[in-house]
Amino acid sequence: MKQIYHLVTIQLKEFYREPGILFWAFIFPIAIAGVLGLAFTTKGVPQTRVAIISSSHDASGLSAKIEKAFSNSSGGNSNGLGVIIPQVLTDEDAIKALKRGEINLLVKEDEKGNLEFSFDPSNANAQRDYLLLSNAILTMQGKEQSSSSIRRLDSKGTRYIDYLVPGMLAMGVMNSCLWGVGWNLIEMRMKKLLRRMSATPMNKLAFVMSFFFTRIFVTTVESIIFLTFTFTVFENAFFGSIPAAFLIFLTGNFVFACIGIFVGSRAQSAQVGNGLVNAFTFPMMVLSGIFFSYKNFPDIVLPFIKHLPLTLVADSLRAVFIEGAGLAEIVYPCVFMVGIGFFFLGVGLRIFRWS
Repeated sequence: MKQIYHLVTIQLKEFYREPGILFWAFIFPIAIAGVLGLAFTTKGVPQTRVAIISSSHDASGLSAKIEKAFSNSSGGNSNGLGVIIPQVLTDEDAIKALKRGEINLLVKEDEKGNLEFSFDPSNANAQRDYLLLSNAILTMQGKEQSSSSIRRLDSKGTRYIDYLVPGMLAMGVMNSCLWGVGWNLIEMRMKKLLRRMSATPMNKLAFVMSFFFTRIFVTTVESIIFLTFTFTVFENAFFGSIPAAFLIFLTGNFVFACIGIFVGSRAQSAQVGNGLVNAFTFPMMVLSGIFFSYKNFPDIVLPFIKHLPLTLVADSLRAVFIEGAGLAEIVYPCVFMVGIGFFFLGVGLRIFRWS
């Protein structure tokens, strides 16, 4: 027991003597919890939006009816589940908003006052919005309720899986580059390989560029396997330009490889390296709308979220896959990502440690 005591004491001292480890072990989790708490904890009740098809009978009247149903706590909001905010949109704009994850439910009213709800039943948020809205209207109308029907949105581009696949592809590129570049550099530094390689006639720029080309090869193989599975099993949508999708893919690899070089530029321990990689990957996975629309976050942070590297890659891929975007539509996000990449590459190379 005495030997165990001394060995444990040695390991604890090594742990607490490393300031970086203390930060990532104690302060960083608290900071993440605080950010997520502020993001997901809003005053009052959650607010979601549904599209009222403008071509329907008296669309403005239906919008007013929905607003009235949620105007006070005695309406559809007494259970605290949320408030539905109606938006009158054309069929084209409504489908576009649905594909982007901005709305989950479409409502249409005919001349007899019958309602038609359109949504993807596999989307849990869409089911929630439908139940919340139909319950509110039922409570307000009582016995005078008109009949309603449900139209299943299961065509390519309108399903949740079509929204999810481009986001998962973008997340895969990010994780592959940050872990494959950043963590490999940290591991090579811990093994003293960087010091040995720096003493050789090796071109240091060629050494850095080798990581980028390696990631291109690896992520290409990973993406082909992933997309082959999703196209085969789910038959997910792809309406856009293949060159545009490939350009986004290359740009995403570049920006995340550059961030990986920045992450791995100085860290000398596994604990610090693991914390640094997670410090970049975890917040972006939560904020960038991979699994759900980032429009749920407060409006004040949306401009920042929209320009995160993972958001730019995911949104651009969705525009190509679902909306049929071409090269012209993805020029700005690609140029912006290249700028972010060069920034992190410049800083990373400037502070890079070979030992």
